[in-house]
Amino acid sequence: MKRLITFIALMLPALAFAQWRVGVNVGATYNHSTINKHYLTDFQWDDRWGVTMGVMGQYDINNWLGVRAELDWTQKNYRLTRQILSDLDYKYVNNYLQLPVMASFSFGGERLRGFCNAGIYGGYWLTSGREGKDFNSSSNKVYEFSEDINFNSERDQRLDFGFVGGLGMEYHFCQRWAAQVEVRYYHSTVSTQKDYMRLSDPRYNSTLGVQAGLWYRF
Repeated sequence: MKRLITFIALMLPALAFAQWRVGVNVGATYNHSTINKHYLTDFQWDDRWGVTMGVMGQYDINNWLGVRAELDWTQKNYRLTRQILSDLDYKYVNNYLQLPVMASFSFGGERLRGFCNAGIYGGYWLTSGREGKDFNSSSNKVYEFSEDINFNSERDQRLDFGFVGGLGMEYHFCQRWAAQVEVRYYHSTVSTQKDYMRLSDPRYNSTLGVQAGLWYRF
């Protein structure tokens, strides 16, 4: 009983400070896809910009530590071109639903504070599509296209998991409201392509995000 009373007494200052906050965020992503060319030496996979947006919640345990979770719609795009065939240009758009869960460490003054987020995330590949141009050898003409890509359960790995970290600044511009800007990095540990052929062809996404958020603190 004495230990329980002592523990409660030690936790009272943290419980007195603890508060919830909810918010929204929006920003841009810059995705890099790690793909093995094998023998396709003239193929070039390039990074592409995308967008991200979502809702977020955070429980602040004390003035420097919180637990943060989000539900985000995030794009992880890339581009495919060929060095010896300039008419080929494929721009891929991949939409993911992601749930990052992070510890949030903050530091600084009452109104302007810095913060660092670190944790893990789980995701699900919602949709995929591509647009661009290609060369038709039969007609000897270049044509443009825009199409959705159907998922193949034997080939495509739609579940995603990885690590996430971020650095940012927060400004408390009034009693209940705060604004944030953050640079964030997602490192996927799951290949987007399964081992469905004799030749292993793993493909991984590494995504940099720049986002702004608005918080309401209860």
